[in-house]
Amino acid sequence: MRLRKYLILIAIVYLSISAKSAYSQEENSSVFSSKFCTVFYDNEVDLKRVNRRINLGFSNFYSPRKYSERAELSIENTLADKLDSIFNKAEEILDMYPAKIHVAINIYKTQKELNKVYEEFFNEPNTAVSFYIYKTNTIYTVESQLNENILAHEMAHCIIDHYFVILPPRKIQEMLAVYVDVHLKD
Repeated sequence: MRLRKYLILIAIVYLSISAKSAYSQEENSSVFSSKFCTVFYDNEVDLKRVNRRINLGFSNFYSPRKYSERAELSIENTLADKLDSIFNKAEEILDMYPAKIHVAINIYKTQKELNKVYEEFFNEPNTAVSFYIYKTNTIYTVESQLNENILAHEMAHCIIDHYFVILPPRKIQEMLAVYVDVHLKD
């Protein structure tokens, strides 16, 4: 009985350490969370730039004509609201609402850093500006390319992967994710 408890404790410690390394980037990273996302980002990433790149013209809450930065909201809170809006819109477009879904997002400062992560996972050169991996439930992206369409596309992959009991073929998943990207601002 004691051995079983000991093995369970070791398994929990191992899983928490391996999960942290799979989701987080480096020692010099920061994190914030929203309802649907936990965002890990390099300290060099300019969150104000990321915020400016994410234009939510489809949302009344963040209408470009009505929205202006408010001093009482931190940049992390503003981005958290925007990410949740994009996630909600992607679910609405797909008409898929998986239960208890939460995705990690890693934002890298440079394409070179993103390429390194991609090559570690797939052992081939990266051609993408952003990608989602089901195994880690993480979106990997780079600050300079990030926008609402890329996020919606990658979030769609997450939603699709968590909605179906048996995953559809990759080409079908890609078609659905492109559909979300194209119809984001309808």
